[in-house]
Amino acid sequence: MKKVIFILLTISCLTISCSKEEKYNIVTINNKIYVLGHGGMGVGKAQYPLDTYESIQMAISMGADGSEFDVQITKDSVLVCFHDKYLEDATFGSGEIYTKNWAEIKDAEYKGTPYTNYKICSIDWLLANIDANNYKFTFDIKFNNPDQSAANRDVFQRALLRLIDKYNIGKSITIESPSADFLESLNAKNNDLNLFIYTEADEALTIAKELGLKGITVKAQEISVDQITDAHNYGLMVAVFSTTRRNHDEVIRKNVDIIQTDDLEDLIARLK
Repeated sequence: MKKVIFILLTISCLTISCSKEEKYNIVTINNKIYVLGHGGMGVGKAQYPLDTYESIQMAISMGADGSEFDVQITKDSVLVCFHDKYLEDATFGSGEIYTKNWAEIKDAEYKGTPYTNYKICSIDWLLANIDANNYKFTFDIKFNNPDQSAANRDVFQRALLRLIDKYNIGKSITIESPSADFLESLNAKNNDLNLFIYTEADEALTIAKELGLKGITVKAQEISVDQITDAHNYGLMVAVFSTTRRNHDEVIRKNVDIIQTDDLEDLIARLK
């Protein structure tokens, strides 16, 4: 009897395993869909604020390939992991990050229960505490300074390049921005980086092809299978955001390369 039960359990496990593998016919640039948390565990996961070390570390611990997070720069050129434009939108601090020195904001705590145990963190500190070469990270560039001059852009880019060199993470990160000028000038400084233009699908495809970028980032609902095929035929990867369990199945079947999700548990269950 025990032998029969064991055989039945084995067959059941194999059936489940096979059906999971065969459920999706994944045909992407790397024949893989990378699962990234949006700012770590995503929006709506109340235990962690967006873009905190704890949220990103939890995403990795759950089995994500990595995480997307937002990158801003302080007045004294420290790169900071923070989503909102104003500090007061999410923390007990105030003002905009580009107007502050790091020393002024490094102790800013997130507000609202249970977030007060968490603080804003620098990208340098984040990378020092996560083995970035073992994971995929997307840097969503938030260049919020109203002075979008080449000089200010250069300061931001050189801060990025210093961190990339320090942790040797050029191959494991993607840098996305809605600014073609930012990406073009960064590409001129280092054309080995994985640079993605983040805008409407047709415009993104045009810009990526013209500038020789590595990919595009588009809202999941706003890109078609034909546009993704066009990108792939040109050697461009496609990253999408604004995904949850409600549209994961549809997005996976579109054969995108990277999914930034607000529902990691569901996406990991489908793809891992």
